[in-house]
Amino acid sequence: LLRQGHYYRAALLAVSCLIADAELSQKEIFELLYVRLACLTLINQTPLAGKESLALGDIHSPFYLDEHGECILPWELRVLAVRLQALGAGDARRGVQGYYDLAAYARMRIRWTYGLEVKRMWEERLKDLGIRVGNALVEMGDLEAGRRHFESLIEATTDQNKKTVLGGWVAMLCLRMGDIENARTWLSTGDDKLMADEASGNDPLRLSKGPKNDMLKALLSMAEGDYEAAVAGWRSLSDGHYSVLAKQNLAVCLLYTSQLSETSQLLEELVAEKHAFYALTFNLATVYELSTDKSRDKKMQLAERVAESVRSPVDEAAANLRRTERSNMDFKL
Repeated sequence: LLRQGHYYRAALLAVSCLIADAELSQKEIFELLYVRLACLTLINQTPLAGKESLALGDIHSPFYLDEHGECILPWELRVLAVRLQALGAGDARRGVQGYYDLAAYARMRIRWTYGLEVKRMWEERLKDLGIRVGNALVEMGDLEAGRRHFESLIEATTDQNKKTVLGGWVAMLCLRMGDIENARTWLSTGDDKLMADEASGNDPLRLSKGPKNDMLKALLSMAEGDYEAAVAGWRSLSDGHYSVLAKQNLAVCLLYTSQLSETSQLLEELVAEKHAFYALTFNLATVYELSTDKSRDKKMQLAERVAESVRSPVDEAAANLRRTERSNMDFKL
C-alpha cells in the first residue's frame, strides 16, 4: 500500500493491526504507529495525527528508556512526534523545544559513540534537526527567526552544495516576508556577502547559476509585480527539468496579465500529461470559476479525469507517484 501511494488505506490497516493483534512486539507496535501517523500527515490529516500523537505522552520521559538507558522509540517516530504533538497541543514553541531536546540527545550519542559509521549517522541526524528547527519557526509564523536560523546554518556548514540549498531557502523566506532587497542580495553574485567571502578565503555562496536560481529570480519578479519579466522567466524554464513547475507558475502569471485562455490551456495540458498535484487542480478549478457559470460541472469532470489517470497510468513507476488519495478540496468541490 505504501509503495503504491495508498496512504489512507495504509493508515486504516495500521490502526486495525494495532487494535486487533494482541501479540504484537514492542518494535512492531511502534512501527505501525509511525506508519499511521506518517500516512495521516501525507493525506493532509495532520490535525488528527496531532491528536493521536498526544497518546505517546512525553517522548523524552524515562518511561521510554530500557534497562540499558536506550530509548525504545524509533528515531523516526520521535522526530515525527515532536511536530505532531506540538500541533495537537496547539503550542508551536513546544515543537522547537522538542527538537532541541532531540539535538541534545544526538550530541550525547556523537560524544559517546566510537564507531565511525554510527557517529556519522548521528551527525546527519543532528544536521536534519537543525533544518527542522528552522521549518518549525517558519511554520509558527516567525519568519525572521527562521531566516536568522538558516543563515546561521549557512555559516556553520562547509558543504558548498548545502550552502547553496540553504541560501535558496533564505531567499524564499525573504520573498515571503516582502523583503525584496535582501532576496535580491541572496540571488546576486556581486553582492557584498559574496565579495567578503571571497576576500576572507571562504567558499563563496553562489546562487546565480542554474535553473533553481532562475526560478527564484522569476519568483522575485512576481513579488515585485513585474509579471511580464516573470512570464519571460518561466517560459525559459518550461522546457527544462522543472518544466511542470515552470508551466504551473507561468499559468499563474498569465492569469495576472489577463490572459485567461492561455492560463486555462497550460493547466489543461498539464492535466492531460497525467499531472495532478494539489496546486494544479486547485488553480485549474479557480480558472473554471472565473470563466464559466458551470464551474461545478467542469470541476467534476476534472476530478474524473484525474481519477482515470490513476486507473490508467502511462507507466507503473509514474503511477506509484500519483496514487495518493484526493479530497474534494483539491478540486474546490
